[in-house]
Amino acid sequence: MSQIKSHVCGWVEQGHITQEQANTLYRQVTVLPDASSWRGLIANLLLWFGALSFASGVIFFFAYNWQSLGHFAKFGLIEVAILLAIAAFAWLYYRTNSFSAASHSHSHSNQSNDSRFGGTTANGVLLAASVLVGGLLALVGQTYQTGADPWQLFALWALVILPFTWVAGFDGLWLLLVGLINLSIGIFLDSFSHLWGAFLDEQGQLLIFICLNLAIYYAFVLLDRNVVGRWHAPILEYACSLFAMGCFTWLITWLIFDDFFKGDGFSTGVISGYLAHLVLGFVIFRYRLPRIYPLALGGFSLIAVGAALLIRLMFEDNDPIGGFLFIGLYIILASTGLSIWLKELSRKLKPLSESMSELEPEPSARATQGKVGDIHEQQ
Repeated sequence: MSQIKSHVCGWVEQGHITQEQANTLYRQVTVLPDASSWRGLIANLLLWFGALSFASGVIFFFAYNWQSLGHFAKFGLIEVAILLAIAAFAWLYYRTNSFSAASHSHSHSNQSNDSRFGGTTANGVLLAASVLVGGLLALVGQTYQTGADPWQLFALWALVILPFTWVAGFDGLWLLLVGLINLSIGIFLDSFSHLWGAFLDEQGQLLIFICLNLAIYYAFVLLDRNVVGRWHAPILEYACSLFAMGCFTWLITWLIFDDFFKGDGFSTGVISGYLAHLVLGFVIFRYRLPRIYPLALGGFSLIAVGAALLIRLMFEDNDPIGGFLFIGLYIILASTGLSIWLKELSRKLKPLSESMSELEPEPSARATQGKVGDIHEQQ
């Protein structure tokens, strides 16, 4: 089927068939989502919105009735909500485990697209419990005025929900955990900026976020080998790589306009690391683990850095009128060339990815290998 799709795309580009004929062939060889698939997608969206709305409603309830509730009422209500959420998670987990292997196969075959990111009813309940944990910690600090810095709240929040995230292996919980880690580190660096001053300026702090998110990204990429599993968190991978490459591009551009020509050790090390990361990423995601998204991020980041370097070189002592035209042409041509290359690469990699997906075990086999019902089994 994948070869037929590739041939159809080639026939359209060569002019052998029209786009309408190609669409007809594509509909004949492609399984379109049916009504049950759309119902499953809508049900999952409502589940996530409902879980987050429940947690947000509990927190806003305390904020609105802060003066009317006593200390015991505040702590009792939010602790009961957390316990109920955890109990619901355990009940959903054990109820799913009580099903037979046949029921596992049937449920996964109907909802494989909905649960591919770890999205299940039990994990949605656990996400609400994780948000409520943050509300409980904030309630403790606000009630007793512990004097703790804000970064400690987010760091402790991330530490408390770490077992939840590990047990569920859910993409949304991983994203919440990594977001809390980044937020706590950012507030920590800002709160104690007077201590290290010249030893760690804004550029050094930016480099910390780059290294942290790149380490998280590559850890999940190297550990993720299955469509479902504890380490399968594509949304987290997209977010970490986008944030890291955005910060890296910003830092390199900052150095170009600030002290690029001074030749100090920090600038040389950062630029060398940037180029080494681009080369390493190209080798990994082009030949070892073929992926389009990281290649696109690296390519467009390099185009942005090249444009910044041209602006610095051309506008420093020259007339900017001709420089604007040249840089505009450079951005257009480079972006167009990169897009064409990515499109051709995507066409080459798509049959490979589809053939690999055909070799993956069936949903019933996956359930026994890595994930049973709403939660990953402990190996």
